[in-house]
This record gives sequence, structure tokens and C-alpha cells, in this order.
Amino acid sequence: MNNLALALGTFDGIHKGHLNVLSEAKKLEKDGLTPAVLVFDRHPQEVLFGKKQFLLSTDTEKDRIFKENGILPVNVCFKEIKNYTPEEFVLFAKKLGAKALICGENFKFGKNSSGNTEFLFELCEKYGIIFRKAKSEYFDSGLISSSRIRKALQNGEIKKANEMLGRYFSYDFPVSHGKGNGSNWGFPTANQKIPDEFIRLKFGVYASRVLIKGKYYPSVTNFGVRPTVADSGETVSETFVLRFNEDLYNENLCVELIDFLRSEQKFQSVDELSAQVFKDSKKAVRIFDSLK
Repeated sequence: MNNLALALGTFDGIHKGHLNVLSEAKKLEKDGLTPAVLVFDRHPQEVLFGKKQFLLSTDTEKDRIFKENGILPVNVCFKEIKNYTPEEFVLFAKKLGAKALICGENFKFGKNSSGNTEFLFELCEKYGIIFRKAKSEYFDSGLISSSRIRKALQNGEIKKANEMLGRYFSYDFPVSHGKGNGSNWGFPTANQKIPDEFIRLKFGVYASRVLIKGKYYPSVTNFGVRPTVADSGETVSETFVLRFNEDLYNENLCVELIDFLRSEQKFQSVDELSAQVFKDSKKAVRIFDSLK
């Protein structure tokens, strides 16, 4: 890889601020550079401090968004570079083929986060590398950040999270076989187990949409522990896809959450649960149709 315009950052969630960084890299394409992004195999906080990070995006989701934006991912093992000084990091980026480095206004790099944007600018000048700094994005008078988005999702404020992301919050995990209860009760669901390292949203029911073979379908998603029928403590996403009746087992289903409908609750009977699911489904369809 040579002549890269390399975007720097963690890019967890790829929110509006991250997109500005990618956009600055994309602008350098006109100068003959390949827009690219440095992608770590693990979250730096996890490697440095053993801190469990509740990730906002899967690797496949990140790759999809990078591809949609015409950005080449450059994968790096963070553990191998975590002790680099700021200067060693810049030399490492140059060795990767970076002719330009792009970051956000609050970017920190190097061992103990000892490097900032001003220092990066100086190092780029020293080694003949183009430097670009992307502007930050704000929402409700506060800086958009992955931690703010994470908090909004944990509070069930999906609309706020979506505003900060600049898109619908989404995830794509394999559809696994459940007990088939939904099918027996008239609302078959696509069950997706949520990995331990992924964000825990507020448990509840969401109006959603799913992308299947390039087409969006309305859906209603329960994110939680299924207290009426399971309550095993295992976090699962269950999505009832509407206007669709094909098998989705073992597919990686992309679920996008549009609005929060209600908190997860335990029903006294299956009939009560079924009645509520169909009420939720009607709301979800109205919300989906209003998007067009």
C-alpha cells in the first residue's frame, strides 16, 4: 500500500465526527492519494487498561460503512504499536504508505496519549507528510462522542443516538435457531445472540427495519432477556420481520433501530404477549412507512 491519505482514530460507532475525518481523507483523492483508515483489531481501552468496552459497531458493520464511503481499511494489531512514542507512531504510519494523516480536533496518540494534534502537525511537517484536521460535530450543545452515544443507547434514547451517528444504529449478527415459540404463536422471530463485548441497549421493544438482499423491510425488535418465555439472563435480539416470510437462519441479518416503543416486560400469558406484539408491529409499520 502506498500513497495513503490515512484517517486516524478509534471509529467506534463511526458517528458524525468520525465521518468528517473520513471525508477529509476522501478529499485528498483528487491529489492522487488513496483514502484509507487505520483500524485496530481491539479497542485501545481494552488493551491498555483491561477495560471492557461495550462496542457500538461490529467489524463487518465498520467495513460496510468504510466501503460505502470509499475508504480502504488498513488493519493493525494495536498491541504491537501501543508503546510507540508519537514520533515512532508517525514513522510507522509513513512505513504503511501514509502520505497524509487526518484526525479529529481532540485526537491523542502515542504511549500514554502523549501526542496531540499540534504535535502531530509538527511531526508531519518534519517527515514531509500532509496533515489535515477535521472539525468536530455537536449535538444538543455537546460534542458528539462514542461515550455520549453509548449512554443514549443505554437510556433507550435511540433517536438521540441516531442523530449523533447520522444514521440508524445497527448491528449484524448471525440468526440462530431458537425454540420456535414465535412461529407457533404466529410471529416468527429472527434470534441473534449479542456478544459480551457489544453495547447493552436499554432492554425493550424497538421499531426497526432490516436489510435483506438489498431491500428494507419493516420489523419490530425486542432487545433483552425475554422474561415471559426464557429469562435465562442471556441477552438476545429477537426481530419479527414484517412483509417477509423466508428462512433467515445462519444469515448475518442487519437490524437498524428507528424508535423506542416500550420497555421489556413480563406478560402473564402467551395470549397477552401475542396481543402486545401485534400492537407493537402496527406501530413499527406506521413508523417504517413514514420514512418513505
